[in-house]
Amino acid sequence: MDEHLFLKGQRVITPSGEGEVVDAIGDKIVVRLDTGSTETYPSGDIQDNSSAG
Repeated sequence: MDEHLFLKGQRVITPSGEGEVVDAIGDKIVVRLDTGSTETYPSGDIQDNSSAG
């Protein structure tokens, strides 16, 4: 099983849009979306945004 590592402040892409990691609790990643809301996702549902320009 692949292990995902997300750090606070990291830019990510979620099913709800782009945002920034504010906390990581086990497999649950808390993301502040660009829309202003905060959501929690399983780490498998989000991806690193480093490849975006």
